[in-house]
Amino acid sequence: MKKKKLPSFSSLENKLDRIFAEFIRRRHADEGGTVSCVTCGKLMHFTECHAGHFIKRQHRATRWRETNVHPQCPGDNVFRGGLQDEYARFIVQTYGLGEFHDLMESKHKVTKFTRDDLEGMISDFGGRLKALDLKVAA
Repeated sequence: MKKKKLPSFSSLENKLDRIFAEFIRRRHADEGGTVSCVTCGKLMHFTECHAGHFIKRQHRATRWRETNVHPQCPGDNVFRGGLQDEYARFIVQTYGLGEFHDLMESKHKVTKFTRDDLEGMISDFGGRLKALDLKVAA
């Protein structure tokens, strides 16, 4: 009997990235689907914004951390380098100085996720995304 081939590690990360980004964008949207950019305040539909990372994605310890990722307009996220000073101000105002310092320290931690870790996060954020769908439909 043939063993079922497991998805590659990178395909699991890509799937988690997609689900997590949609969860972040939709969680911050109002009932009409409008979100506000955390760095400039621009209003847009959640399908038009990015899930902008304060600590960049290559830092695994904070890549899928909810306090590190928020709706951000493409202009600020891509063309203006994330507007780090404004984003830092938002993090401090929203979560406090303690969380800001924790994010800054966490980016230096070497973090390796297992296949089970990634599958667990896919399941968790996927379920939370479905719960948002149910909330909107109600």
